[in-house]
Amino acid sequence: MKKYDFLIFDLDDTLLDFQDTEIKALESLFNKYEVPFNEESVSAYKAMNKKLWAEIEKGSLSKADLLNQRFAAFFELYEKKVDGQLAEKEYRSLLNLGHKMLDGALALLTALKNHGYTIVAGTNGIGITQRQRLTDAKIIDFFDDLFISEEVGFEKPNTQFFEAIFKKYPAMTKENTLMIGDSLSSDIKGATNAGIDSVWMNPTKAPHNGIESTYEVQTLDELLALLGEEVASME
Repeated sequence: MKKYDFLIFDLDDTLLDFQDTEIKALESLFNKYEVPFNEESVSAYKAMNKKLWAEIEKGSLSKADLLNQRFAAFFELYEKKVDGQLAEKEYRSLLNLGHKMLDGALALLTALKNHGYTIVAGTNGIGITQRQRLTDAKIIDFFDDLFISEEVGFEKPNTQFFEAIFKKYPAMTKENTLMIGDSLSSDIKGATNAGIDSVWMNPTKAPHNGIESTYEVQTLDELLALLGEEVASME
């Protein structure tokens, strides 16, 4: 494995357990609006949400439209008329409470920081939510900077998202930078678009669907072992 100096980490389902956070937030929200909380309703919401985020990644839908519309549209499926903006605000407050880390996240960040990497977060999301979750998880200080799509103004895989990071770090090059994330369509495709190497976090061994990463791991322990080759060379 070649030497890298800069690591760009996605957050959700890469370091933070978004699945756990999302399920708990949806359960509270569904109960409030008296919508059944079960496998069918959760699957319906996730399918709708995934489709909307795909539209954002393609540039055909704004994040503001998604945040204003998704819960109003979802609850209509259950004949509930709700204020979409209010429901989104309630959901966001619930998400802010979720900060469970994936197994191995703290050990990984500790080891990488101790060996001198520049570590930045590169995430599609809402600034206040991501900052609160990192603070509550007590890992925010591991990051030299946070690049959050709401604040950057562009979503991964848009190259302008990555250009904002490169602009902040003049020493960062396409050769010494590695993107680490769980999403083929945003993290890995974004890295490819930006011309940098990538590690795909693929715990379920899902198919590549034509999008190729430089490396692939199933766990953060495997990622540490992969980077450990370089860490060892630095000692």
